[in-house]
Amino acid sequence: MDIINKIEKLIESALEALGIDSSSVEIEVEAPVDSSYGEYSTNIAMRLASSLKKNPMEIAQNIVDSLGEDIDIEKVDIANPGFINFHLSNRYFLAEIAKIIEKTEYLQFDEKDGQKIVIEYTDANPFKEFHIGHLYSNAVGESFSRLQEAVGADVIRACYQGDVGLHVAKSLYGLEKKLAEEKKRFEDLEKLSLEERVKYLGQAYVIGSTQYDEIKDPEVINEVNDINYYIFSLTSDSIEKKDFSEYEKRNIAQMYKKGRQWCLDFFEKIYEKVGTKFDHYFFESEVGEAGLKIVLEYVGKIFEKDDGAIIYRGDEKKNLHTRVFVNSHGLPTYEAKEIGLALKKKEDLDYDESVVITADEQSGYFKVVLDALSRIDPDVAQKIRHFAHGKVKLPGSSKMSSRKGGILSGEWLINETKSRVKDIMKTNDGLSGVILNRVSEKIAIGAIKYAFLKVTIGRDIVFDFEKSITFDGDTGPYLMYVYSRCNSILKSAGKLANPKNVCIDPCMESPETKHLVLQISRYRKALLDSASSYSPSILCQYLFSLGQSFNSFYQAVHVLDAPNEQREILLLIVKATMLIMKDGLKNLGIDVVEKM
Repeated sequence: MDIINKIEKLIESALEALGIDSSSVEIEVEAPVDSSYGEYSTNIAMRLASSLKKNPMEIAQNIVDSLGEDIDIEKVDIANPGFINFHLSNRYFLAEIAKIIEKTEYLQFDEKDGQKIVIEYTDANPFKEFHIGHLYSNAVGESFSRLQEAVGADVIRACYQGDVGLHVAKSLYGLEKKLAEEKKRFEDLEKLSLEERVKYLGQAYVIGSTQYDEIKDPEVINEVNDINYYIFSLTSDSIEKKDFSEYEKRNIAQMYKKGRQWCLDFFEKIYEKVGTKFDHYFFESEVGEAGLKIVLEYVGKIFEKDDGAIIYRGDEKKNLHTRVFVNSHGLPTYEAKEIGLALKKKEDLDYDESVVITADEQSGYFKVVLDALSRIDPDVAQKIRHFAHGKVKLPGSSKMSSRKGGILSGEWLINETKSRVKDIMKTNDGLSGVILNRVSEKIAIGAIKYAFLKVTIGRDIVFDFEKSITFDGDTGPYLMYVYSRCNSILKSAGKLANPKNVCIDPCMESPETKHLVLQISRYRKALLDSASSYSPSILCQYLFSLGQSFNSFYQAVHVLDAPNEQREILLLIVKATMLIMKDGLKNLGIDVVEKM
């Protein structure tokens, strides 16, 4: 039983012994800011004072007198104005360290055992740049996935990619125009590297978007709309067929299919680099047809016709706006495709919970879609949880725009961060060549992910290179270095003692050691809190506190030079710190490195 639950049970029993109904009041056990007041404390006496019409100090004393004994609790005392403080025994701390070292399953939970959770994230679109926002969504989604797996859930990682739609048509229009201006054939692009081909498509998208959205040339708008219709017709049986012979002569379908595959292959290289392996891919080309049929089926019931389009009229009382689900050309919009996606997910994966991660600018859109879905299939809508994340900027930069070509790509951020880390790491004589390159990339990705995840989901992030890659402070590299330092100490020490054969008491006289051991014992709660609330920032805060505690311990206690009887337990404490740091970073999606 977890120590907090154990203390809560002791309090419940004490209340029952005093004739107080424990279900009538919430028992809260928390860690006091000042550790001199014990490792855990409760204000239950103050919460009962009003109903019992007694002094909280008197109630606290009565509760303490009625508490049963427990070997994990050394003593219990009270403090004004009625706190009950619990001081844990050294035996408890040693047992915690032993469990961490001997039982890897001790760092796992079964709270969501048997639950199937689909987590959809990243959602990069072919024919558009894989930008920093996609990298952020990936970091959040991967951490969500690992945290849910840590509490026992069966997680299915899903990615939804827009392989049809106006952005594709704009890119294909721009591609033809760019090839013509440069007097190239589409086949010439196949001689380029994958990265160069994808970059070329991104440049083509900017050309098409500029013509369509800014210059607003009527001929271009009609041409892009027709290309969009043609591409959708390749995967749909529901829309009216037209004469597409012109597009077939121009090999639009071939350019579309090859360009789509180039982008998907490129995305996979990034996913591998950041440690993500998706279990299931959904595409707009798959769900658009289904979404269109559903909207058409519910016209007059949920949706309504409006000036050639089909709309969902949002309820102003719910602060929902009206959105188009089928446009005037008879094509499904993002909204209709989202309906098709939600139902296909349920059909294919039969989940208990579906988590969707998007940028916060899609929050209003998503509320309307979920409201419409709740009237089509309430059970599916109820199981969907939407998390909106903020924007990522560099210091002094404004909002990114792929349409204007001012986008910051995810690959660029990784490479730039890696380059800066490598400059720092070159001072390490033990790393060179291939190893330096591999270690620098791991550290760079850890720096980026931690900088993203330590901020509460929903807030905007300013990614500062210097602040994010420093090895001193609240950064991923700092925590990775703590792991590496622990590993170095243990390699120098050799074989470790059996936790059952050591005594922890002499070492606990050191405040730095006691504080580190206390931090170690609190990992499970931090992990559970982070997972249950889908808040990676909670785990980040914990790991930084653990790192600080270890740093103070390292400076004050010379582990390898300590007397033998103390050295044995100190090394076990170092081992427990290392294992927790590794497990915590793993649950954030960050790999450790053995040497830095």
